[in-house]
Amino acid sequence: MQKVILAGVEHSRLSFGVYSLTGMYGEVSEAEAIKVLRGAYKLGINSFDTADVYGRGRGETLLVKALGTMGDVRVATKVGYDFYSEGHPKRRYDLDYLWEALRRSLRRLGRSSVDILYLHNPPIEVLRGRTAYEFLKRARREGLARMAGVALGPETDIAEEALEALNHSEVEVLQFVYNMLEQEPGYTIARWSRKHGVSTVARVPHAGGVLDESVSPEDVKSISDHRSLRRAGWYDWAFRTYLKMKDEVLDRLPGTPGQKAISFIFSSAPIDIIVVISNELSRLEEYVGRESFEIMPPSAVRRIREIYLEEVESSPEAPLKSLRLSGVA
Repeated sequence: MQKVILAGVEHSRLSFGVYSLTGMYGEVSEAEAIKVLRGAYKLGINSFDTADVYGRGRGETLLVKALGTMGDVRVATKVGYDFYSEGHPKRRYDLDYLWEALRRSLRRLGRSSVDILYLHNPPIEVLRGRTAYEFLKRARREGLARMAGVALGPETDIAEEALEALNHSEVEVLQFVYNMLEQEPGYTIARWSRKHGVSTVARVPHAGGVLDESVSPEDVKSISDHRSLRRAGWYDWAFRTYLKMKDEVLDRLPGTPGQKAISFIFSSAPIDIIVVISNELSRLEEYVGRESFEIMPPSAVRRIREIYLEEVESSPEAPLKSLRLSGVA
């Protein structure tokens, strides 16, 4: 497992996304979730990405049940969705709420601090204010987090949000979607971040199961978890575009489909960590294979990029505003 140094400590370059064990990526029993978390650690993954809203605290609780509070386990969590009130969780970023949410997260995690603290999906109006940055700055100053940053999304047009966040020194790390089928604005955000000295964490590397071939076009019809939130028609576009990438490029490269998806991310953009998700240990065993960390030939990366740009405007999720801001369109 490759490692990267962030804020003076080692993180595995693959981080495990705990949300896949909290009912947001299919149902998983507590016993099976603990088995997967412990298995991930044994495979060399020491970085775990969660959020307080995942399973309404379940993700954080599962981490403690599986791994305790071992000193070499790196934990990233997020706050910003109020799931303590009645009804569907709503985004909330006032100081009183953020501090209460962080205190509750730390209690669930059994820790006095986390390695990365994210604001969870703040909209542009929050990022243009001062409250969120005051919270991050104080959390760092009081030793409650080694690093502070912003997890961007869930919207697809997030280049504007990234630019705003990067204008504030309190932001030390950005997390965003980036994969072969969703290259923009992630590719551009990663390059902007590197220029600002900000660390980068890519999520959704397998595009909801398309890129590791864990779902088929037929499977999509019965998906009822978090993956079902995609815009109508996106999976049809994704399978069609992926098939073109396979036929022209990917079938000629070594590794499994899931490994190639990871390799593309590390090969094409300045990404420090990739958050992988799965509720099956066998998938994690695949992802940590050496082929995931081999650099793709530049010609392969270039052609995959070209195919994406040829097809992206026909995607139901095409980030047209971000494409213009990034200078692609």
